[in-house]
Amino acid sequence: MRKVFLITGCIILAGGLVALDYWQGYNQGLVSEQLVQDNIEIQQLLNEKTQLEEASQQATTEEKTPVENTEMSAAVLCFNSLNQSFYTEVYPVVKEKVDSGIFVLENGKLPGDDDYISTQDFSELIDSGWVCAISLERDADDALWKSNIEQYLTALNDRVSAKPAVYYLSSGSCTEADAEILKELGFETVLCHEQTAAKTVGELNVVQLLGYNDTDVAGSISSSEGNCGLEIWVSWDKSVRTRVRYTSAALQNLLNNSTITLTGLDDMLNGEPVSVSRTPEERIAQIDQRLDELYH
Repeated sequence: MRKVFLITGCIILAGGLVALDYWQGYNQGLVSEQLVQDNIEIQQLLNEKTQLEEASQQATTEEKTPVENTEMSAAVLCFNSLNQSFYTEVYPVVKEKVDSGIFVLENGKLPGDDDYISTQDFSELIDSGWVCAISLERDADDALWKSNIEQYLTALNDRVSAKPAVYYLSSGSCTEADAEILKELGFETVLCHEQTAAKTVGELNVVQLLGYNDTDVAGSISSSEGNCGLEIWVSWDKSVRTRVRYTSAALQNLLNNSTITLTGLDDMLNGEPVSVSRTPEERIAQIDQRLDELYH
């Protein structure tokens, strides 16, 4: 009997060691990935600082005070896969820097479902000016897709008295036929991942979603002629490689990015490009502050 217990204990210990080794390797992978992102950002900031210092030195020689007119890249934040951690961990950080954004109810889930955003948190987000979008699997049959959306909207209204005006397409672009159906259902804006310069399709506004932690996300936004959103998956599924995983460090990098202005959906759809004037010294001070954060 003692021999049996001994063997069983050895098996359990071996299993525990394997699990520990896997977990340590997984954490090391996350750390390595974040270090790569940080190093890329550090190098970009150092290059920009060098250019600004050279411009400042030249201006001093010529007895001029240069002013850099910079057009800021505007985008709206879009959060997907809303488990409870969104409201308890992510939203408190975001609301310090951003007045509003978009959150997506996907795959027929409703506020108050198990391990999902609660009805109270949902209502507080709406009261704070955030915009709710919904997403259901696109059925090949138009009539069935429309019927599924209608049923979901009824269930959502019964649960939290809400009628969203934004629809999220999980893949592809929004066709004219899609836009017509969504317009009939009361939607005004569609979110999609297809690269497009168009700001509308049919009678709907279009917002193109980008990965929020891309190394050149500011360049992608500024070069786009359309409306842009930055998508963050709060609960990440490793089996879907196109989804951009949430990490607190990447989100902080985005919130502290001085070349992107994060705006609400209505402001982005109706507003003009944001422009700021600053001296090289002011920008260098911003860079030094960010470098200090990255180094520590």
